[in-house]
Amino acid sequence: MIIKKLLADLVKIESYSGQESALVSFLMNWAEQHGLKAEKQDGNVIIAFVGHSPKALIFNAHMDTVKPGSENLWSFPPVGVHAGGVKKGKLYGLGASDDKAAIASFLSLAVQLQKSPPPLDVFIVFVICEETDGSGSQSFVHYFQKKHAINYQEVAAIIGEPTDLQAVEIGHRGNMFLQIITQGDSGHGSQPQNIKTHAVMENIIAIEKITMLGKSLSEKYSDPVLGKPSFCLTGIQCDTSSPNTVSSRCSSTWDIRTTPKIHAKVVPLIQKTLGKNVEITQLGTPAPFGFTSPDTKIVKLIQYLVTDVQVAISPGSNDICAFTSAGIPAVAYGPGQKDTIHKPDEYVQLHKVIDAVDVYKQLIYSW
Repeated sequence: MIIKKLLADLVKIESYSGQESALVSFLMNWAEQHGLKAEKQDGNVIIAFVGHSPKALIFNAHMDTVKPGSENLWSFPPVGVHAGGVKKGKLYGLGASDDKAAIASFLSLAVQLQKSPPPLDVFIVFVICEETDGSGSQSFVHYFQKKHAINYQEVAAIIGEPTDLQAVEIGHRGNMFLQIITQGDSGHGSQPQNIKTHAVMENIIAIEKITMLGKSLSEKYSDPVLGKPSFCLTGIQCDTSSPNTVSSRCSSTWDIRTTPKIHAKVVPLIQKTLGKNVEITQLGTPAPFGFTSPDTKIVKLIQYLVTDVQVAISPGSNDICAFTSAGIPAVAYGPGQKDTIHKPDEYVQLHKVIDAVDVYKQLIYSW
């Protein structure tokens, strides 16, 4: 099975966010070997079928993965020459579902389009840094708007995020990552009476305040489509070199998911709640919400082609927003299994990767 070997080869290659160069080289070489013209674009890889159609479809999958964590927890190696093991029709490895299953489906689609040119223009793009800041898709959209958009009356995008081919996801909340920093007195743990301001305790107070704020905002700014904003504490860090040293600095990190009406207000509201003595730092670039109307052609067509497909909202953010922010309808629809991603023994059902190619072809020839 060609697609099985292709996916196994993809999984073997380490492509952590910001370290996708080896996978880029593989894709460029693979395209050349199969008679496909591929180009590099600001770290991304594009395979395009461009003629004179007034319509275009964009197929987008990300090359990067998160890191595997403790490899001792994996039954199969997550990356490397022994990754990509298959058992009972499931291929295992880091990124198998998120998002290398989609890459394999898109490459297979490209080979078929090479043999039978599509009736509209097709852009297949593999992007960097989806797992961190979405800069790969943002860069591609900017490139597309500048170089190609003027040629089309109708454009839509299919993001290959894992939906098990059972759901078409039409949007997601915005998100931002924050670091809350408190300062205090340093000292020796044997003399707590000398610690007038305790940085760790100050951060615990801040955590309690943010948690209460999050609960109140969750109800007040609930969106009828995208759901409720959420505030999740993801870690606490202190600058200590010894267990008997009281740190003068403590920070907590937060994953905050936003709805449209609260996105721009989050940081000012937290700062007002915590006061001026608590420092707030944004980690990375906040991502806006993404939303495509369920009445849009791309959604309706997938519903027509796929029996019992559900229309849903992505629980996490993805690259839909890069396209919708530019006025391009976009949905997530891919062969991976969402419940296996970002944890040990990530896998994908191989028949889903093959089935996805058929749906994508139908989309192209039915558009």
